[in-house]
Amino acid sequence: MDTPPATSNHPPQPPLLPRMSLAARLLNVFAVPGQVFNDVKTAPSSISNWLIPALLGGLIGAVSVFIILSQPKVQKQFQDRQSKLLEEAARNSKFNQTHRQWAETLTTPATIRLLGTAGAACGSFLTVLWWGFVLWLLARRMLKVPIKFRKALEVAGLATMIDVLGGIVIVLLIVNLGRHGSTSSLAFVVKDLDMTTRRPLFVAAVNLFAFWVVGVRSIGLAKLTEVPYVRAAWLVVTFWLLQQCFFSLTGLGQLAI
Repeated sequence: MDTPPATSNHPPQPPLLPRMSLAARLLNVFAVPGQVFNDVKTAPSSISNWLIPALLGGLIGAVSVFIILSQPKVQKQFQDRQSKLLEEAARNSKFNQTHRQWAETLTTPATIRLLGTAGAACGSFLTVLWWGFVLWLLARRMLKVPIKFRKALEVAGLATMIDVLGGIVIVLLIVNLGRHGSTSSLAFVVKDLDMTTRRPLFVAAVNLFAFWVVGVRSIGLAKLTEVPYVRAAWLVVTFWLLQQCFFSLTGLGQLAI
């Protein structure tokens, strides 16, 4: 009499999905970020996951800032602001003629473009490193999950691809519409936006791509820590709002739009 084949008490294991390539991660983060971050969590660490997005973000940021600062209207705003500040300093006896000449040299249109583009390029790397640290800190201190910093850095880097797309949209809008306020934020509906005041920072905070990237970072934090999305999003959104308020009130990130 034949004996029946032995059956296993263990449920069948789901088939392992193939690892995503770098190109697939960079593109899929727009449509299926959850799958991308699941792959990041289980795959070996890769520096390209954050380095390539940081490079792309720096390139697009530098191009957009250069275009904005090359517009005569923006240059005039900075020159008017500069003249006003120098006159106030001269009245208060803070500047002599040598100081004034030195200040005028540092605030020429060419110098402002150079500093602005360099700042945008460096800012992309600083943003990735900063948000990698923030996600790592939120996971360890608030969610009590000891994730690795390099994994948080990869999530922050891949989420930066949303900013890269936003930068491309800004460049296309500026080139086609000829307005430095042509962005995906409320700055689009503000006429004659003054780049030398804090007002652009408040209107630029209401930005579709900023909301998108915050949502993607929240998904990444939820996947790394295996907590519900709402719990992770509450932490990320709260921190982002506090950060935006700080930047707006202190005047930091003056060229961030």
